[in-house]
Amino acid sequence: MPHTTTALRAHAPAREAELAALAAGHARRFPWYRDLLLRRGALGSGDLSDLPLVDTGLLGAHYYTAEHPHLPDASAYHTSGTSGGQRKRILYSPADDDAYVDQRRALFGEFTKSVPRGAVAVADLGTGHAAASARRVFVELGFQAHDIDFTRPVDEHVLKLNAWRPEVFFTMPMILDRLLQARPGLEIQPRKIMVVGDVAPPAWRAHVAERFGLRHEDVLDVFGSIEIGAIAHSCERTGLYHFHDHILPEVLPPGEPARLTEDDRVPSRQEGSGALLLTSFTRAYFPAVRYVTGDAVTGLRRIRHEGREVFAFERIDGRLSGDFKHGERISHHDLTQIMAEVFPGRPFEAADDNGLVIRVVAEGVGENQVAAVRAAVHRQAPDVAQMIASGLVGPVRVTAVAPDGLTSGHAKRRLDLKEG
Repeated sequence: MPHTTTALRAHAPAREAELAALAAGHARRFPWYRDLLLRRGALGSGDLSDLPLVDTGLLGAHYYTAEHPHLPDASAYHTSGTSGGQRKRILYSPADDDAYVDQRRALFGEFTKSVPRGAVAVADLGTGHAAASARRVFVELGFQAHDIDFTRPVDEHVLKLNAWRPEVFFTMPMILDRLLQARPGLEIQPRKIMVVGDVAPPAWRAHVAERFGLRHEDVLDVFGSIEIGAIAHSCERTGLYHFHDHILPEVLPPGEPARLTEDDRVPSRQEGSGALLLTSFTRAYFPAVRYVTGDAVTGLRRIRHEGREVFAFERIDGRLSGDFKHGERISHHDLTQIMAEVFPGRPFEAADDNGLVIRVVAEGVGENQVAAVRAAVHRQAPDVAQMIASGLVGPVRVTAVAPDGLTSGHAKRRLDLKEG
């Protein structure tokens, strides 16, 4: 039975010939994908609902750790391990790399057009494709490009940044939070800041803008993944995230597909909300056709913007199985928004220690701050508030830790830690 994606049907243009050619190309490159199409009777079809979902189960069995000797010109990038313990390997063709750089260059070029070429641009990212490509993007835009070794201590990052004084800074929210807490302090005055990798809601971006004396529109949240590449970006004018043109997005409403577990499903705030699927028309060495990203989004729609139609959505709620559960769900977006309001600029993580415990880097946590966090959680997640009021779960706890007291890695905050 084909899975339905009602939001897509309401908004997507007809691209059947393109979809048929795209699926046929992946069938040639990946025999397992061809077998999948044959079993579904979908070989040659350009009807999106005929095509199978490409999820982590399929990719773990056939792609992430498999050999691909028929793709000798591939560049390989690695990310965290699969359920079998092996690191995931994602392949890019030279054309994939070029397309990604073109997409980032177009976005960053427009975003930084007020910054003189020849200015300094620094990328302080983790590992993976975005980090590997950032320098090339900046060089092709005409900037003096630098990057910082992800493995070096935070104080070395601060020293380099203070010496280079970038006017354009590309980093990750968690890294920036930690840089702002470092001593000696960060002294840079960038004119444009781009972030990628963590949820960066409006309150967090507003704090960053205020900290650096920038306008809100000078802080850009970039949404991407190592599998797909460039996906979407925040737009200050519309208040939405806009997808890149090579992306055809869908959402699966709660309860679909059947093989998503109960923990992977998210409550729908409105039409166009649920599990995000992506099809990319520029990705060759990854089977990006109805790829199940593992992200939950709210409010997928098509809008008219600057004389053209684009796909857009309201917010990234977080990873599907990663949304924290304290009786009921609290999305990563809401937790990050709350902490940006109550503890602006402070690194934090959420842990499951017989209930929700938020650990924040601070000398101490006052009663008023705890009360503000709890009130905001109750406001954003009324089902959680009801369970707390009923005594079914305990109140949210907030504790102060030293900078080295977080279990999170250097780059990405963790919102789903299990204590034990």
